[in-house]
Amino acid sequence: MTYQKLFSTRRRFLQGSAGFAAAAYLLPSTANAADGFKFITPFGYSLSFSAVLYGHTGGFYAKEGLDVEVIGGKGAAMAAQMTIAKRTDSGRTGGANFIVSKVKNGVPITSIATIAQLSPFYVISPKSRGIVEVGDFAGKTFGMASLGGSMENTLNFMLRQGGVDPKLVNKVKVADTPAAFGLIEAGRIDGFMGNVSTTVRLTSTNNAIKAIKVNDGIPGQVYVARDEDLVANADKYVRFLRATKASAEAILKANDLTPILESIGGGYKVRALTDMENAKRDLKANSALWSAKGMDNLLRNVPET
Repeated sequence: MTYQKLFSTRRRFLQGSAGFAAAAYLLPSTANAADGFKFITPFGYSLSFSAVLYGHTGGFYAKEGLDVEVIGGKGAAMAAQMTIAKRTDSGRTGGANFIVSKVKNGVPITSIATIAQLSPFYVISPKSRGIVEVGDFAGKTFGMASLGGSMENTLNFMLRQGGVDPKLVNKVKVADTPAAFGLIEAGRIDGFMGNVSTTVRLTSTNNAIKAIKVNDGIPGQVYVARDEDLVANADKYVRFLRATKASAEAILKANDLTPILESIGGGYKVRALTDMENAKRDLKANSALWSAKGMDNLLRNVPET
């Protein structure tokens, strides 16, 4: 069974939460002074998170009266945990990670928006012995940046849908960077899960890899917030989402991404910006996930998924 045939199912996701994101584009701003707002990414600073990074450096948050601090996280699970623990106002985490946390632990957070409508992950392996079908995972050593986070939850969904016991795969932690391919070449792992940025950089320089897009039918990446804060400070979240949407739209509509990338680079140390041409491909590939369900669904929790 191929990935394309396998990942065709759809799950009910966040019933009722779509309305909150929709409301963010309808309500007028009531900001009079800059309000502090902390946002945490799942992993450091990457062009995957450009809607928020450019929202800051491009002045979109300031326009909405928000003083946003973007914190580089160390895992999708950590991003959610920091939000639950009231260390941040909002964070980005994987759709799979959020669903598992909701179902298993009943965490008191809600998805206020879906930024990546599709999974941002690829299964990366060598062409010579590539992982092509779900059955190929059995008995393999497979790397991912977050054990117990969105990558592992995504892999487990894939395996269970394909009839493979997740226990048959030896899962190890590796960095989500092009350097991880060296572990494949050294025979230490058979493949790893990489995000869009890693995959774009690898495929631009290495013809020996096979990269297969994960399409598991559930939202790729979501923004979460505590339920109690959404009630107590709704306007602040409305302003945050409205500014993030404006930032994302500016990126998607830009004919030249150079000024946007330069703006992001002026505020954040993003490794991908050392190669501007690759950075443009990186940002274009990432932003395509934001509008994968159409521009009308930008940042919305789409009920069908």
